Amino acid sequence: MSQNNIFNLYFFFTICICPYFSFSQNNLPELPRINESDYCFPDTSGYKRITVGPIGRDYTDLQLALNAATPRTVLVLDAKAIFRGSFILRDKGKSNDWIVLISSQMQLLPVFGDRIKPGANTNNATYPLQSDAMPKLISINQSGLPTIRTEVNAHRYWLAGIDISIDPTVPQSFGLVNLGESGSSQNSIDKVPEWFSMDRCYIHGQDQANVMKYGVRLDCKNGAIIGCHISQFHSVGFDAQAISGVNGPGPFYITNNYLEGAGENILFGGGAPSIAGLVPSDILITKNYFHKPNSWKIGHPTYAGKHWTIKNLFELKTGKRVLLEGNILENCWADLPIGQSGYAILLTIRTENGGSPQADVSDVTIRSNIIRHTGAGISVSGSDDGNGIKSKRILIENNLMYEINGPLYGDNNINGPNVGTAFHLGEPIDLTIRHNTILHTGAITWAYKTMTGFSFTDNLCHSYISAGGYQGIYGPGVNQGNATFTRYFPDLTDVSLRFHKNVLIGGNASRYTNFNTSSTNYFPQSTVNVGFLDYVNGFTDYRNFNLTLNSPYYKAGSDMENIGANFMTLEKAITPVPICNIVNNTHEKINLQNAIQVYPTIFNEEINIQNGNHDFIESVQIFNIESKLFHHQKSIISPCIIKTNEWPDGLYFIKIETASGIETYKLIKTNY
Repeated sequence: MSQNNIFNLYFFFTICICPYFSFSQNNLPELPRINESDYCFPDTSGYKRITVGPIGRDYTDLQLALNAATPRTVLVLDAKAIFRGSFILRDKGKSNDWIVLISSQMQLLPVFGDRIKPGANTNNATYPLQSDAMPKLISINQSGLPTIRTEVNAHRYWLAGIDISIDPTVPQSFGLVNLGESGSSQNSIDKVPEWFSMDRCYIHGQDQANVMKYGVRLDCKNGAIIGCHISQFHSVGFDAQAISGVNGPGPFYITNNYLEGAGENILFGGGAPSIAGLVPSDILITKNYFHKPNSWKIGHPTYAGKHWTIKNLFELKTGKRVLLEGNILENCWADLPIGQSGYAILLTIRTENGGSPQADVSDVTIRSNIIRHTGAGISVSGSDDGNGIKSKRILIENNLMYEINGPLYGDNNINGPNVGTAFHLGEPIDLTIRHNTILHTGAITWAYKTMTGFSFTDNLCHSYISAGGYQGIYGPGVNQGNATFTRYFPDLTDVSLRFHKNVLIGGNASRYTNFNTSSTNYFPQSTVNVGFLDYVNGFTDYRNFNLTLNSPYYKAGSDMENIGANFMTLEKAITPVPICNIVNNTHEKINLQNAIQVYPTIFNEEINIQNGNHDFIESVQIFNIESKLFHHQKSIISPCIIKTNEWPDGLYFIKIETASGIETYKLIKTNY
């Protein structure tokens, strides 16, 4: 799909369908080459069942059961049973079938696609909490070996409803789940393990240890983390992550998880890969909750007394074709001198002192996220201090960033770049920032290197003077506005419309006179003049930061949409929705006999719909993966045939509404 089509389709679910237009279009990033339907729970009908537990089961020893398992096997582990050790997922030879590990009480856990909540009630006396309905895998290795690790070339393991942790007596852990290896044993692509899914698992550290390095390491191909709760990953004086990756090529699918890490909640890079030339690529990160508990923050009333090293919420030191969409990222504060300055997101290429010259942070899309309660916003270095590959094609779009508050969360250096700054900018090529709502206490930009291809349009942001005297579009050594554009963004002109249709609340219009002939920007005196639904109460309910119908900036953007974020698109993005066929409580595909049937699932010229219940079909809608509507039909009598000859190849979702409810299915169009 072309970049222009991806760009236009983004606005489909707004009130008015209207393609975006700009006089001077930046090069936009390529999206991840990943198919979400590849990561649906496998159909295990016909699989062999092996039971594992302490009494009356096929195996009492989990590792022996793993050794005995072959593809097309489900290992059913007794809920509440404790399995101590460091368990190895072995290479079982080439196969397209899975080895599945599940809890014996999956019916008490959320269905596939929903997030696990360890402390949530199950309404079952024997297994009262969701965590009680899981088997426990606990590492007791005093040297810090992971609880789960893989052999070279291991593949097709699916773990669902498993509690994975470490014994409180272990003083330090260097990782709980290793999907692949970062060392010399995995020094070529042909050795990389592939196809692993962590599904509705509770992966957690413990507070007694001084080092809890990471929850899951993605050093594999085709790794998925879906609906998990990953918490208590923190270290004293070291980085710690919920999820990290160094030596895996991707693709990676990370969706609808709770993620808790003191250093970085998610980090790709941070070390030189053993595989020459490797850059983790095709990374889809959606609908997750990134969080650092206030109990880790010195001075907070709930501070628990142990000083974990704090850095940021999401960082790429290397990574290509990355989409960060529909996530909530909250709580990050300065922790100098060991930690960092409180930025939510860092895109910082690191060549690892020459060990990773191929490191690249390009084709990155950050859209429709909520970013809040941090000392600063997003830092984009563009290079490793001038070394290595330059970042290219970065899009920051439709995000709500609020309480980016230097005095509350920053490093207290009011003369530096990290106190409430929205964007800290080096030298990326083709950085596009558009349709964001940004409520912060510092400068909008702190540019420190000359860059090309910068575009800043349709954004609604604070532009008050910071405690250090900085304001608006700023770079050191010159005044804000005109002078900063000339010094740091020299190819951006009035006629290019790349600084256009922005609302700078409290800004100084006299500093932007070079952009008022072809371009139009607005400088309301305060938030009162903007037309927010309820600005004051937006900090307790972010929806109040939306614009009223009477706002002067309602439908005033360059695309005739609201200036700032589109809240309907934002809400849609952060709301989990099923992408797979409906599954039952044993988490295998349901038998659709006597229900709605849609066929063929891989189609060319037509789609057939039949309703075995003979219900009247009220509505059928078919969308592609970018949410473009291809077919909408009401009041249908079964059977129904939909002609699809002219549709492009790709993944489609069909939504069918009857009196019995709404069902959604996935289909694939191919001209075979």
